[in-house]
Parts: sequence; C-alpha cells; structure tokens
Amino acid sequence: MVALATEIKIRYTDVEQALAELKAAVSSLETTFPSSIGGQNQLDVVDRLNDLNGKLQSAMEAYQALLLKNDEAVRKSVEMMRDTDRRIASTIARWEEDS
Repeated sequence: MVALATEIKIRYTDVEQALAELKAAVSSLETTFPSSIGGQNQLDVVDRLNDLNGKLQSAMEAYQALLLKNDEAVRKSVEMMRDTDRRIASTIARWEEDS
C-alpha cells in the first residue's frame, strides 16, 4: 500500500465564506461617476474631467465584472475539488475493503 506524505486540506466553509464576502464587496462597489460636471462651463479641464470620469466608470464596471467571473470560477473549482475528494475517498474505502 502506498502512503501519502502530504495531503491537501480545503476548508470548504472558510472558502465559501470568503467568496460570499468578496461577492458582497463587489456588489456594493460604486461604479458610477458624474458624467457631466461644470454645467455650461466650457473649460477644457471640465471636458477632460468628464472624459476621465467616463473612462473610470467603464474601468470600474469591467473590474467589477471580472471579479464576479473570478468568484464564479473559484466556486466551480472548489466544487470540483469537493467532488474529486469524495471520489478519492470512495475509491480508497473500496480499496481498503478489498485488501
């Protein structure tokens, strides 16, 4: 029989709690910025600031979407590890029964 020198332990509840906290933080992330400041003011600085606010808002929305996709990928990975862990445990149990 082969003995494993190390093992991987995943505390699923800790991972799931961290993911829930991340998702809550991402959902509450403020991604809107003023699209127009200065009203009738025609200063170049105001125009540039409006442009930058629009770009920043787009970047924040993309970042938020990326974090949510990452969250989903991690959840799928954790579920795959959980399933693999169960299958390995079942295989080991059957192997020990046969020995």
